[in-house]
Amino acid sequence: MLIKLLGIDDNPMAIFLVLMTGGLLTYFLVSGINYLIFFVWLRKRVHPDYHADPVENRKARFWGSISIIGNAVLTMPFHLALAHGYGKLYWDVDDYGWGWLVGSIVVYLVVTETLIYWTHRLLHTDFFYDRLHKYHHQFRLTTSWVSTAFHPVDSFAQAFPHHLCVFLFPVHAAVYLTMVGFVTVWSVMIHDRVSFVRWKLINYTGHHTLHHWYYRSNLGQFTTIWDRIGGTYMDPEQHYDDLPEGVVVRWQDTKAKPALAPATES
Repeated sequence: MLIKLLGIDDNPMAIFLVLMTGGLLTYFLVSGINYLIFFVWLRKRVHPDYHADPVENRKARFWGSISIIGNAVLTMPFHLALAHGYGKLYWDVDDYGWGWLVGSIVVYLVVTETLIYWTHRLLHTDFFYDRLHKYHHQFRLTTSWVSTAFHPVDSFAQAFPHHLCVFLFPVHAAVYLTMVGFVTVWSVMIHDRVSFVRWKLINYTGHHTLHHWYYRSNLGQFTTIWDRIGGTYMDPEQHYDDLPEGVVVRWQDTKAKPALAPATES
């Protein structure tokens, strides 16, 4: 896919370098801008109790970078296989029509929502948590930098359903690219502890903030459907006695507060 899209050489190293470079640039750009907005410029309005911890932020960026580099290695074979005609990725809408394009998005979401929920739940079992998932959960109070701070095998396992879809059924290239790109942006959004929406069918930021605090709740990807079915749903609108004030931030609640001077972070 990358070979056709970018015109790069058909070899593993070229694909790896594109995936690694693109991943790192996206991570530092999207996470960096998000951090600058909510944890620096608007800190006293949005996160008044937050004080930048350079060591903690460097640790998050380290694991974020390791995760991206490791995922570039693990994802490269999928793109190489697609380049050699394997899989069901297609480029022309007319190949399957607009009806299937819409239908494939629904199927794509059903498959990824299901597999990612159960993969994430498996990662919270003692065996996999101690060996893989604990590296992400060392950050109990999250920031934008934590969005990609995973053990590479952990993050690949949760991204794998997206890559699997293009081998299970026909997926338009634009759908695949949009989904994979949106997952990156979504991960940043659900780790900044600022909830723009509060529709409880969506696994929005407040849900994921509780996930980092309580560990075994709100394991879904974009929706809370499987959490409700699997009994792991936790409502961020309810009060939890041991949750410090300001951990779950509703954007609506910040509007009445005056904007104050930014914090600095090293």
